[in-house]
Amino acid sequence: MKKLTEQDYYNLLDISPKASFEEVRSAYDQAISIYSTDSISTYTLFTQKERELILSRLTEAYKTLTNSQLRKEYNHFLIERGELSPREIGFSSLEDSNVAKGKLLEVSVENLTQKQQETKDEALSSNKNLNLFDSQTSVTGNNIKTIRTTKEMTLEEIFKQTNISRETLEDIEEERFEKLPALVYLKGFLKAYAKILHVDQTEMVDGYVKRYLEWKNTYQK
Repeated sequence: MKKLTEQDYYNLLDISPKASFEEVRSAYDQAISIYSTDSISTYTLFTQKERELILSRLTEAYKTLTNSQLRKEYNHFLIERGELSPREIGFSSLEDSNVAKGKLLEVSVENLTQKQQETKDEALSSNKNLNLFDSQTSVTGNNIKTIRTTKEMTLEEIFKQTNISRETLEDIEEERFEKLPALVYLKGFLKAYAKILHVDQTEMVDGYVKRYLEWKNTYQK
């Protein structure tokens, strides 16, 4: 199997050559969430340099496949190399897109980094609107569940945005401490969960870990 940075744009985004612009955008957004610098699911798999190369390649793929002319040229390039059949190409769903008319969203690795920082800033700002951890020395799984349900978010939605398995999310909320991963991973999961809930990450992580360690010291001596 080719490395990510060597795959063609369609395989890189895991989409069909007939994918619409919206499908390309959706695949791109999902890929960025997986390979971004704060992704829990891949943070141990790549070095910073490798991650930057992948993000750069994803950006290049997105800009090419959401531009009608660039995409045609890229398809012809793949056909000449024998990596794509003319029968696999379909443009009918592309012609009416705003992107095809030149309204392409400019993206770059720098913009992605900036977007991630803006998301973090927005999350911190949102803490003022909902913080159920005030004056608590520990954070319970029920506290976390209450915030999630208050925001009308399902565990499936949390899973899709964080790549934390539904089972692990349930274990966190139900305080099935014996099933939780090693502390270093638990902290990462809690941080990602807090980010999606728009609550103070440090407060949620430290508060929940305090409760976890109390259980561990009591029942695992």
